[in-house]
Amino acid sequence: MTSVAKHRDKLECYSCHASWAPQCYGCHVQVNFKPKDGKPVTGVDWVASGNAQKTNGQTAESVLGSGGLRSPGKISETRSYLRWEDPILGIGGEGRVSPLMPGCQVTYTIINDKGETLVNNEIALNAGEAKDIGQEHVPLAIDMAPVQPHTAQRKARTCESCHTNPKVAGLGIGNGTFGLRQAEDVVVDLMDATTREIIPAKYSVQIPAIPKLTFDWAKIVERDGTQLATVGTHWPMSRAFNKQELDNFMRAGTCMGCHQNMSETELWKRVATEGTIDPKAHLEAMNKMIKLMAEQGIKPAEIKN
Repeated sequence: MTSVAKHRDKLECYSCHASWAPQCYGCHVQVNFKPKDGKPVTGVDWVASGNAQKTNGQTAESVLGSGGLRSPGKISETRSYLRWEDPILGIGGEGRVSPLMPGCQVTYTIINDKGETLVNNEIALNAGEAKDIGQEHVPLAIDMAPVQPHTAQRKARTCESCHTNPKVAGLGIGNGTFGLRQAEDVVVDLMDATTREIIPAKYSVQIPAIPKLTFDWAKIVERDGTQLATVGTHWPMSRAFNKQELDNFMRAGTCMGCHQNMSETELWKRVATEGTIDPKAHLEAMNKMIKLMAEQGIKPAEIKN
Protein backbone atom coordinates (compact mmCIF):
# COMPACT_ATOMS: atom_id res chain seq x y z
CA MET A 1 0.00 0.00 0.00
CA THR A 2 2.68 2.50 0.99
CA SER A 3 4.66 1.66 -2.16
CA VAL A 4 1.83 2.72 -4.48
CA ALA A 5 1.18 6.44 -4.00
CA LYS A 6 -2.04 6.36 -6.05
CA HIS A 7 -3.58 4.02 -3.50
CA ARG A 8 -3.16 6.62 -0.78
CA ASP A 9 -4.31 9.47 -3.04
CA LYS A 10 -7.33 7.86 -4.70
CA LEU A 11 -8.71 5.11 -2.44
CA GLU A 12 -10.86 5.14 0.65
CA CYS A 13 -9.07 3.14 3.35
CA TYR A 14 -11.98 0.70 3.59
CA SER A 15 -11.69 -0.17 -0.12
CA CYS A 16 -8.87 -2.50 0.91
CA HIS A 17 -9.58 -3.03 4.60
CA ALA A 18 -13.28 -3.94 4.38
CA SER A 19 -13.26 -7.72 4.63
CA TRP A 20 -16.76 -8.15 3.15
CA ALA A 21 -20.00 -6.30 2.39
CA PRO A 22 -23.65 -7.45 2.43
CA GLN A 23 -25.04 -7.58 -1.09
CA CYS A 24 -28.76 -8.02 -1.80
CA TYR A 25 -29.26 -8.26 -5.56
CA GLY A 26 -32.56 -7.68 -7.36
CA CYS A 27 -35.47 -5.88 -5.69
CA HIS A 28 -38.71 -7.33 -7.13
CA VAL A 29 -41.67 -5.14 -6.20
CA GLN A 30 -45.27 -6.11 -6.99
CA VAL A 31 -48.28 -3.80 -6.57
CA ASN A 32 -51.49 -5.86 -6.69
CA PHE A 33 -54.89 -4.11 -6.82
CA LYS A 34 -56.94 -7.34 -7.05
CA PRO A 35 -59.56 -7.50 -4.25
CA LYS A 36 -59.24 -10.24 -1.64
CA ASP A 37 -62.41 -11.97 -0.47
CA GLY A 38 -64.35 -9.29 -2.32
CA LYS A 39 -62.74 -6.47 -0.38
CA PRO A 40 -60.27 -3.86 -1.73
CA VAL A 41 -56.66 -4.33 -0.62
CA THR A 42 -54.45 -1.56 0.68
CA GLY A 43 -50.82 -1.14 1.63
CA VAL A 44 -48.72 1.36 3.54
CA ASP A 45 -47.88 4.35 1.33
CA TRP A 46 -44.41 5.19 2.61
CA VAL A 47 -44.05 8.23 0.35
CA ALA A 48 -47.33 9.78 1.50
CA SER A 49 -46.57 8.83 5.11
CA GLY A 50 -43.15 10.43 4.99
CA ASN A 51 -44.57 13.63 3.51
CA ALA A 52 -47.35 13.86 6.11
CA GLN A 53 -45.33 15.87 8.60
CA LYS A 54 -46.84 16.98 11.90
CA THR A 55 -46.16 20.24 13.70
CA ASN A 56 -43.86 18.41 16.15
CA GLY A 57 -41.68 17.15 13.30
CA GLN A 58 -42.98 13.57 13.28
CA THR A 59 -44.27 11.97 10.11
CA ALA A 60 -47.31 9.71 9.81
CA GLU A 61 -45.42 6.40 9.98
CA SER A 62 -43.35 7.47 13.01
CA VAL A 63 -46.29 7.25 15.43
CA LEU A 64 -45.96 3.92 17.22
CA GLY A 65 -48.65 1.47 16.12
CA SER A 66 -50.09 3.71 13.39
CA GLY A 67 -48.60 1.79 10.49
CA GLY A 68 -48.59 4.94 8.42
CA LEU A 69 -51.00 6.13 5.72
CA ARG A 70 -52.45 3.53 3.42
CA SER A 71 -53.32 3.62 -0.27
CA PRO A 72 -55.02 1.15 -2.67
CA GLY A 73 -52.98 -1.89 -3.71
CA LYS A 74 -51.05 -4.51 -1.79
CA ILE A 75 -47.27 -4.14 -2.10
CA SER A 76 -44.90 -7.10 -1.77
CA GLU A 77 -41.17 -7.42 -2.32
CA THR A 78 -38.69 -10.22 -2.91
CA ARG A 79 -35.03 -10.44 -3.93
CA SER A 80 -32.99 -12.39 -6.48
CA TYR A 81 -30.13 -13.52 -4.24
CA LEU A 82 -27.85 -12.51 -1.36
CA ARG A 83 -24.05 -12.48 -1.11
CA TRP A 84 -21.70 -11.82 1.81
CA GLU A 85 -18.33 -11.44 0.12
CA ASP A 86 -15.80 -9.03 -1.42
CA PRO A 87 -17.67 -5.98 -2.73
CA ILE A 88 -17.53 -4.37 -6.15
CA LEU A 89 -15.36 -1.25 -6.36
CA GLY A 90 -16.16 2.01 -8.13
CA ILE A 91 -15.91 5.75 -7.62
CA GLY A 92 -17.69 7.11 -4.53
CA GLY A 93 -19.31 10.43 -3.76
CA GLU A 94 -16.02 12.19 -3.08
CA GLY A 95 -14.32 10.96 -6.25
CA ARG A 96 -12.29 8.23 -4.52
CA VAL A 97 -12.35 4.47 -5.08
CA SER A 98 -14.96 3.01 -2.76
CA PRO A 99 -16.76 -0.30 -2.15
CA LEU A 100 -20.18 -0.53 -3.79
CA MET A 101 -23.18 -2.59 -2.78
CA PRO A 102 -26.66 -2.97 -4.28
CA GLY A 103 -28.95 -0.09 -3.37
CA CYS A 104 -32.47 -0.30 -4.79
CA GLN A 105 -32.32 -2.56 -7.86
CA VAL A 106 -36.04 -2.24 -8.54
CA THR A 107 -37.92 -4.45 -10.99
CA TYR A 108 -41.65 -3.75 -10.74
CA THR A 109 -44.87 -5.59 -11.59
CA ILE A 110 -48.39 -4.10 -11.51
CA ILE A 111 -51.60 -6.16 -11.38
CA ASN A 112 -54.95 -4.38 -11.77
CA ASP A 113 -58.21 -4.93 -9.84
CA LYS A 114 -59.27 -7.58 -12.37
CA GLY A 115 -56.15 -9.66 -11.77
CA GLU A 116 -54.62 -8.69 -15.11
CA THR A 117 -50.88 -8.04 -15.28
CA LEU A 118 -50.38 -4.56 -16.70
CA VAL A 119 -46.61 -4.37 -16.26
CA ASN A 120 -44.36 -7.37 -15.63
CA ASN A 121 -40.74 -7.21 -14.48
CA GLU A 122 -40.17 -3.70 -15.79
CA ILE A 123 -37.01 -1.67 -15.06
CA ALA A 124 -36.89 2.10 -15.47
CA LEU A 125 -34.16 3.94 -17.34
CA ASN A 126 -32.05 6.69 -15.75
CA ALA A 127 -31.55 9.47 -18.31
CA GLY A 128 -30.19 11.72 -15.56
CA GLU A 129 -27.34 9.30 -14.88
CA ALA A 130 -26.41 9.24 -18.57
CA LYS A 131 -26.26 13.03 -18.56
CA ASP A 132 -24.21 13.17 -15.35
CA ILE A 133 -21.53 10.78 -16.63
CA GLY A 134 -21.60 12.14 -20.19
CA GLN A 135 -22.51 9.05 -22.21
CA GLU A 136 -25.15 8.33 -24.86
CA HIS A 137 -26.15 4.92 -23.50
CA VAL A 138 -28.84 5.35 -20.83
CA PRO A 139 -28.13 3.14 -17.78
CA LEU A 140 -30.84 1.15 -16.04
CA ALA A 141 -32.29 2.68 -12.88
CA ILE A 142 -30.94 -0.13 -10.68
CA ASP A 143 -28.58 1.31 -8.14
CA MET A 144 -25.15 0.19 -6.96
CA ALA A 145 -24.36 2.50 -4.05
CA PRO A 146 -21.00 3.60 -2.59
CA VAL A 147 -20.80 2.36 0.99
CA GLN A 148 -18.64 2.13 4.10
CA PRO A 149 -19.41 -1.51 4.97
CA HIS A 150 -18.19 -1.21 8.60
CA THR A 151 -16.39 -4.56 8.26
CA ALA A 152 -12.84 -3.17 8.41
CA GLN A 153 -10.01 -5.39 9.60
CA ARG A 154 -6.35 -4.68 10.25
CA LYS A 155 -5.13 -6.90 7.42
CA ALA A 156 -5.88 -5.48 3.96
CA ARG A 157 -7.08 -7.41 0.94
CA THR A 158 -4.37 -8.84 -1.29
CA CYS A 159 -3.52 -7.13 -4.58
CA GLU A 160 -4.82 -10.15 -6.48
CA SER A 161 -8.21 -10.16 -4.73
CA CYS A 162 -8.99 -6.85 -6.47
CA HIS A 163 -6.87 -6.66 -9.59
CA THR A 164 -7.55 -10.17 -10.93
CA ASN A 165 -11.28 -10.29 -10.15
CA PRO A 166 -13.63 -8.96 -12.89
CA LYS A 167 -16.52 -8.76 -10.41
CA VAL A 168 -14.59 -6.31 -8.23
CA ALA A 169 -13.99 -4.13 -11.31
CA GLY A 170 -17.75 -4.01 -11.93
CA LEU A 171 -17.66 -6.39 -14.92
CA GLY A 172 -19.95 -8.97 -13.33
CA ILE A 173 -19.60 -12.35 -11.66
CA GLY A 174 -17.38 -14.61 -13.76
CA ASN A 175 -16.57 -11.66 -16.04
CA GLY A 176 -20.26 -11.22 -16.81
CA THR A 177 -21.05 -14.84 -17.68
CA PHE A 178 -23.48 -15.24 -14.75
CA GLY A 179 -27.18 -14.47 -15.19
CA LEU A 180 -27.14 -14.03 -18.96
CA ARG A 181 -30.62 -15.53 -19.43
CA GLN A 182 -32.50 -13.08 -17.25
CA ALA A 183 -33.95 -11.31 -20.30
CA GLU A 184 -35.78 -14.46 -21.43
CA ASP A 185 -38.33 -16.76 -19.81
CA VAL A 186 -36.70 -19.71 -18.08
CA VAL A 187 -38.52 -23.02 -18.46
CA VAL A 188 -37.34 -26.25 -16.91
CA ASP A 189 -39.06 -29.04 -18.84
CA LEU A 190 -38.39 -31.57 -21.58
CA MET A 191 -36.32 -29.74 -24.17
CA ASP A 192 -34.56 -30.45 -27.46
CA ALA A 193 -30.86 -30.56 -26.54
CA THR A 194 -29.83 -28.91 -29.82
CA THR A 195 -32.48 -26.25 -30.46
CA ARG A 196 -33.63 -25.75 -26.82
CA GLU A 197 -37.20 -25.97 -28.11
CA ILE A 198 -39.73 -27.02 -25.44
CA ILE A 199 -41.20 -30.42 -26.32
CA PRO A 200 -44.53 -30.51 -24.35
CA ALA A 201 -47.44 -28.51 -25.81
CA LYS A 202 -48.26 -27.19 -22.34
CA TYR A 203 -45.63 -25.98 -19.92
CA SER A 204 -45.08 -23.40 -17.19
CA VAL A 205 -42.56 -20.59 -17.03
CA GLN A 206 -40.57 -21.00 -13.82
CA ILE A 207 -38.73 -17.67 -13.98
CA PRO A 208 -40.39 -14.86 -16.00
CA ALA A 209 -38.12 -12.72 -18.16
CA ILE A 210 -36.83 -9.29 -17.13
CA PRO A 211 -36.63 -7.88 -20.68
CA LYS A 212 -34.18 -5.02 -20.08
CA LEU A 213 -31.81 -7.01 -17.86
CA THR A 214 -29.42 -8.47 -20.44
CA PHE A 215 -26.56 -8.75 -17.93
CA ASP A 216 -25.75 -9.92 -14.41
CA TRP A 217 -27.16 -7.93 -11.46
CA ALA A 218 -23.55 -7.45 -10.29
CA LYS A 219 -22.39 -6.00 -13.60
CA ILE A 220 -22.37 -2.20 -13.81
CA VAL A 221 -20.01 -1.47 -16.70
CA GLU A 222 -18.86 -2.89 -20.03
CA ARG A 223 -15.15 -3.45 -20.68
CA ASP A 224 -15.17 -0.41 -22.99
CA GLY A 225 -16.26 1.78 -20.07
CA THR A 226 -19.97 2.05 -20.96
CA GLN A 227 -21.88 2.26 -17.67
CA LEU A 228 -24.88 -0.08 -17.62
CA ALA A 229 -26.49 0.68 -14.27
CA THR A 230 -26.87 3.60 -11.89
CA VAL A 231 -24.08 4.15 -9.36
CA GLY A 232 -24.96 6.17 -6.26
CA THR A 233 -28.20 8.07 -6.83
CA HIS A 234 -27.39 10.51 -4.00
CA TRP A 235 -23.78 11.25 -4.96
CA PRO A 236 -23.03 13.37 -8.07
CA MET A 237 -19.40 12.22 -8.37
CA SER A 238 -20.13 8.50 -8.01
CA ARG A 239 -19.80 6.25 -11.05
CA ALA A 240 -18.35 3.00 -12.36
CA PHE A 241 -14.72 2.84 -13.48
CA ASN A 242 -14.14 4.37 -16.91
CA LYS A 243 -12.20 2.62 -19.70
CA GLN A 244 -8.81 4.00 -18.72
CA GLU A 245 -9.33 3.02 -15.10
CA LEU A 246 -10.47 -0.46 -16.13
CA ASP A 247 -7.40 -0.84 -18.36
CA ASN A 248 -5.13 0.07 -15.45
CA PHE A 249 -7.10 -1.99 -12.93
CA MET A 250 -7.31 -5.22 -14.93
CA ARG A 251 -3.80 -5.30 -16.43
CA ALA A 252 -2.30 -5.20 -12.93
CA GLY A 253 -2.97 -8.90 -12.49
CA THR A 254 -0.20 -9.74 -14.95
CA CYS A 255 2.26 -7.53 -13.10
CA MET A 256 2.33 -9.21 -9.70
CA GLY A 257 5.40 -11.30 -10.50
CA CYS A 258 7.50 -8.13 -10.53
CA HIS A 259 5.52 -5.68 -8.47
CA GLN A 260 5.31 -7.90 -5.40
CA ASN A 261 8.90 -6.74 -4.83
CA MET A 262 7.96 -3.06 -4.52
CA SER A 263 8.11 -3.28 -0.72
CA GLU A 264 11.85 -4.13 -0.95
CA THR A 265 12.95 -0.51 -1.25
CA GLU A 266 16.61 -0.97 -2.15
CA LEU A 267 15.91 -3.66 -4.76
CA TRP A 268 13.10 -1.62 -6.33
CA LYS A 269 15.31 1.47 -6.65
CA ARG A 270 17.70 -0.52 -8.82
CA VAL A 271 15.07 -1.78 -11.28
CA ALA A 272 12.42 0.94 -11.34
CA THR A 273 12.17 4.49 -12.61
CA GLU A 274 10.11 7.28 -11.10
CA GLY A 275 6.49 7.63 -12.21
CA THR A 276 4.40 5.30 -14.36
CA ILE A 277 4.65 4.01 -17.92
CA ASP A 278 1.90 3.28 -20.41
CA PRO A 279 1.06 -0.29 -21.52
CA LYS A 280 3.08 -0.02 -24.76
CA ALA A 281 6.25 1.12 -22.96
CA HIS A 282 5.70 -1.58 -20.34
CA LEU A 283 5.51 -4.30 -23.01
CA GLU A 284 8.67 -2.98 -24.64
CA ALA A 285 10.50 -3.07 -21.31
CA MET A 286 9.38 -6.67 -20.70
CA ASN A 287 10.47 -7.61 -24.24
CA LYS A 288 13.94 -6.20 -23.59
CA MET A 289 14.18 -8.24 -20.38
CA ILE A 290 13.30 -11.46 -22.21
CA LYS A 291 15.88 -10.77 -24.95
CA LEU A 292 18.53 -9.95 -22.36
CA MET A 293 17.84 -13.24 -20.59
CA ALA A 294 18.11 -15.07 -23.91
CA GLU A 295 21.47 -13.42 -24.70
CA GLN A 296 22.80 -14.52 -21.31
CA GLY A 297 21.39 -18.01 -21.67
CA ILE A 298 19.04 -17.68 -18.69
CA LYS A 299 15.79 -19.67 -18.71
CA PRO A 300 12.92 -18.64 -16.40
CA ALA A 301 12.67 -22.17 -14.99
CA GLU A 302 16.33 -21.95 -13.90
CA ILE A 303 15.81 -18.81 -11.83
CA LYS A 304 15.82 -19.62 -8.12
CA ASN A 305 14.73 -17.38 -5.27
